[in-house]
Amino acid sequence: MAVIQKRRDAKGNVRYRVLIRKAGNPPVSKTFSKWQNAKEFANKTETDLEKGEFRAEKAVLSDVIDQSFKVLDMPADKAKVYRQIDKTFGHYALKDLRREVFFEYVEKRKHEIKASSINHTFAYMRTLLKFAETYMQLKPEMAEFNLAKDWLASQKFITKSDRRTRRVTDEELRAIEEEWILDDFQGAQEKNWSLPDVMRFAVLTAMRRGEQFTLRWDELDAEERTVGCWRKHPKGKVYSRVPLLADAMAIIEKQERRGEFIFNVSSNHAAKIFNRYRDKAGIKDLVWHDLRHEGVSRLTEMGIFLPSEVAMFSGHRDIQMLQSYTHLRAEHIVGNLKEKGL
Repeated sequence: MAVIQKRRDAKGNVRYRVLIRKAGNPPVSKTFSKWQNAKEFANKTETDLEKGEFRAEKAVLSDVIDQSFKVLDMPADKAKVYRQIDKTFGHYALKDLRREVFFEYVEKRKHEIKASSINHTFAYMRTLLKFAETYMQLKPEMAEFNLAKDWLASQKFITKSDRRTRRVTDEELRAIEEEWILDDFQGAQEKNWSLPDVMRFAVLTAMRRGEQFTLRWDELDAEERTVGCWRKHPKGKVYSRVPLLADAMAIIEKQERRGEFIFNVSSNHAAKIFNRYRDKAGIKDLVWHDLRHEGVSRLTEMGIFLPSEVAMFSGHRDIQMLQSYTHLRAEHIVGNLKEKGL
């Protein structure tokens, strides 16, 4: 049965989205500026479906995105990109996603965002088109997409992002903490979690943000000073026991047991608040993921862990990838040498 949904786009204009679901067929959707056009499309498509005359290649990208949300594991960051793609390309029929569509998109965006950000969008677009082709048995124009991507890459309109080498200083962490504490004194803070705690824990453990904020009390072994964690892996998530430094364990012991998770805040909310107080502290070019980089570098600089042992903290399965995350300071290395009389 067809459903016509009234919506407004980013500019406030009214749009009418037709959504048709019929057993044995992929969902069909298309957006129109006029209700009458939407109604005519809905009636004709339903008739074609009943007669078996509707061609799958008429499916639009929004259909693929809707199905992806139902079938795939969808982390918040990935879902956000999919929604952005839906706003830009969702109304296109798969058969109409040809090279000129992607060229036009890049022409509009190249002065607004970095080439690496455009590349990020193209990577997710490819995933969606392959999902349409393999899971939904549709016929996206993969050859057109690949030709567009290859040419745009050859002209440097899309590029992979550079590896970040940003280190985080204790002074920067203290500046962020001071802004948080100032608001805390004024009664403006949430009382069930602490930004300084979760920030420091991120550096001490070198964990991914999604891992840190899904740590559970029932996975903590305080006596052994380890915590269980499901970690990313090319073949799917794997379970690991993660060692904890004494300072990291002390932070855990400060947390109130209000539920199943050790930290009483979501990953996205913690990052949002971190960004707010980073900006208030006047700190530039710092993102949450840099805390993980810093943690890996500090663990290595201690000079007491083998690379394989650092990987037990960070969860890296590839030592080469671990090394790309490690940015050492020469003065720390010299300090370790002096302590050993070298």
